[in-house]
Amino acid sequence: MVGLWPVLDRRAAFEGAQELLRDGRSCGVVLVGTAGVGKTTMARELVGSLTGEARWIVGTESTQSIPLGAFAPHLARTTSRDPVVALRAVRDVLAEDGAAPDGGAAIVGVDDAHLLDEFSAGLVHQLAVGRDVRLVVTVRSGAPVPSAIEALWKDGLLTPFVVKPFTREEMDEELHQVLGAPVERFSADAIWDASEGNPLFLRHLVEGALDGGTLRRSGGVWQLRGRPGVSAALASLLESRFARTPRDALDVVDYLAFCEPLELEVLSELVSRRSIEEAERLDLVRMRNVGNAHVVRLAHPLFGEVIRDRAGVLAAQRIKRRLVEVLRESPDPGVVTSMRIAELAVESGVEPDPELLVRGAEDAIAMASLELGARLAGAAVLRGGGFDASFALGRALMWQGKGDEAEEVFAAVDPDELCEYDVARWLLTRVASLYLEAGRPQEAVTLFRRERDRITDPMLAVSVVALDAVLHLYDRDLGTAIALARQVEAAPEAHPWARASGVFAGVAALTVSGRGLEVGALAASAWEAISHGDGLLRFHIGYFEVLALTLVGRLSVAESTAARYREMAAGQPNSAALADVASGVVELTGGRLDDAAEHLTEALAVLDRETRSEWMLLAAVSLCQVRAAQGRGADAAAALAIAERNSGPELAFFDPLIDIARAWVAGSAGEVSAAVHAARRAAELAAQSGQYAVEAIALDVATTFGDYSTVSRLDQLAAVVDGPFARVAAARAQALAKADGPSLDALAAEFERSGTLLAAADTYAQAATAYSRSSDRRGELTSAAKAHWLASRCDGATTPALAKAARPLPLTDREREVAVLVGRGLSNKDIARRLVLSVRTVEGHIYRACEKLALSHRSDLAKLVQV
Repeated sequence: MVGLWPVLDRRAAFEGAQELLRDGRSCGVVLVGTAGVGKTTMARELVGSLTGEARWIVGTESTQSIPLGAFAPHLARTTSRDPVVALRAVRDVLAEDGAAPDGGAAIVGVDDAHLLDEFSAGLVHQLAVGRDVRLVVTVRSGAPVPSAIEALWKDGLLTPFVVKPFTREEMDEELHQVLGAPVERFSADAIWDASEGNPLFLRHLVEGALDGGTLRRSGGVWQLRGRPGVSAALASLLESRFARTPRDALDVVDYLAFCEPLELEVLSELVSRRSIEEAERLDLVRMRNVGNAHVVRLAHPLFGEVIRDRAGVLAAQRIKRRLVEVLRESPDPGVVTSMRIAELAVESGVEPDPELLVRGAEDAIAMASLELGARLAGAAVLRGGGFDASFALGRALMWQGKGDEAEEVFAAVDPDELCEYDVARWLLTRVASLYLEAGRPQEAVTLFRRERDRITDPMLAVSVVALDAVLHLYDRDLGTAIALARQVEAAPEAHPWARASGVFAGVAALTVSGRGLEVGALAASAWEAISHGDGLLRFHIGYFEVLALTLVGRLSVAESTAARYREMAAGQPNSAALADVASGVVELTGGRLDDAAEHLTEALAVLDRETRSEWMLLAAVSLCQVRAAQGRGADAAAALAIAERNSGPELAFFDPLIDIARAWVAGSAGEVSAAVHAARRAAELAAQSGQYAVEAIALDVATTFGDYSTVSRLDQLAAVVDGPFARVAAARAQALAKADGPSLDALAAEFERSGTLLAAADTYAQAATAYSRSSDRRGELTSAAKAHWLASRCDGATTPALAKAARPLPLTDREREVAVLVGRGLSNKDIARRLVLSVRTVEGHIYRACEKLALSHRSDLAKLVQV
């Protein structure tokens, strides 16, 4: 449900103008701004904030040629044709109310004063000179203005205020208020680029996009897919401007509408320099320096929308054909231009060269513009583009998660008709797509084993090794995956795809196995390769590189690495969403829970699809922990449900992470036994596949929820897992087992120094509980204060440990758990079934809890734990 459009208060300009009107220092103000920027709205708000009845004068194009046309409603009291008498009569009518209730003169609003005829403009000037009224005047910037109106601020009669467009923050606030939910960052960027902060344009764009179905809500986030729609009212507003534009200048706008920006030299091949100068003079285009070249673009993005809508089919095709002819002459058009040429060629009405389409598709896939890549590759397939076209189409579909569609494309290829190089590309990509995107791992492995012997060339054989490494990774054979990845790394002849794929398998396996200090060098060896490979594979590497850095305690480097991958996203929503998943890991570790929640929620909305996705799984398990840390149990459970929907046999590698998420959901609900059970199961699964870093995380979660038998295994893991995490986790488990407040304080301080603020807050909270058990009130209060101060720096984190420190009831962990379930309305029988206890044992825990808290009834215990 979309709400009403609120009026955002531009307080500085508004209050300044209001003060001038009230204190009498000026007889009025002039609000200057572009069309649709909100001048009229602010003028009416200003007039409405003053006491007294206001009269409004509005300049229009239809009355601009009529003497005193804007004042026609106020001429009714005179029949004189003498302009002097008429002016006097109107002036008297406007000022006849005399002093307003607030002691000031009467109020007159003049909207669109640049459209007044000379007589009307002269009358407004007389009112200002005579100080007969208080004036609030609006003028469109850049428009021709009658000299009498211009003199209002030149002679100091009225004070000018520039009404600026929304800032980006104001626009985001406005959209959130209207739509009732945040707008995805890249969608907001597109709306910002199209509206340039103009409130009128913004409203028409959003309403047009809603009506056209291109702006829709997914996962609690609004997403724009396609161009913002231009409403009929907005199109009419812009059309009126083009109707008065000379044909030569309009030719410039026509070309830029279908392809912008264009270098000045390229545009000069299409139109004359004089035409470009005229378009610039009319503020239809703008020029800026980029590198060593001048580039030209439209003065406002919406100009292009209107021009494209008004152009007929044949005219649009003619413009596109001419653009293709000129752009193809560029010696090295570059990736972006290559994509644009191909897209224009498809729409030009002539049969395009399939090779041109394939190149455009390849460049689009490299830039992670997957829908465009699929469209161009599909067009190339239809035009006989051969294997290269089919290969590009299959990859574009694969990276969109359309594994079954990609398999149809790959299965239609006959490998007997291909050279060995193409066989390698076909086989390796098809196997990866079949395994991960179609979710058919057994078929993929069978195909790989059956066909791999076709590839004998030494360079191509490296690619086979790279895919073998990926398959062993997902089959949880980490040692083999690492060994094969090292082979690929050492092979100078490795194809870029092979190097990137092999490095991904190695980086992922090293990270989860606890060899995080080796990840950076291996990831760096793929930087050159991933700049030439498929766009999304780089983010697979980036996720594990960032995760490894957080696990070895190098949080600041992890943050800068995550930022580097965000920069690589190149403005593509899919790529940005993948980078956001890595950012969410860093932000969660650093306690920036609001930022983590925003990035992960947005990533889930962008990446949502019908087929299973490891990225949805990874984003969901991180979001689950964020929501649990925020004390939002229902939201944590919802995130867990997303992770579970995206799990499957082909993604069993990630099963331990899902069990860790289950532990957090159970723990945030107060079911610590279930939390420990899930965490222990995660640790066992991780240990079975050699994911020792993940095992350490799982055991630390079990420790958090009261299982202190983890000390021995964590001590062992400290010897094999890089970085301080396992060692600190073992020390924390030991300190918790002994209720050793000082040791927990020391560990919390270590977390705090390293920047892992959420862990620091939790550990201080656990120290407070330990001090409480030893009746050290001073230590308890000091640690609790530190815990809650750090929690406030973590966006108000409310973990189970923090909640326990804030409400230190004198109960054992089991008594507290039973009390929480009582508070949730469960019967004794339900509690016994859930905790695998006898009903009698549950009754005993409730009895002892009530005795300790001096409560007389079970219902009193339920009320207390809910506080």
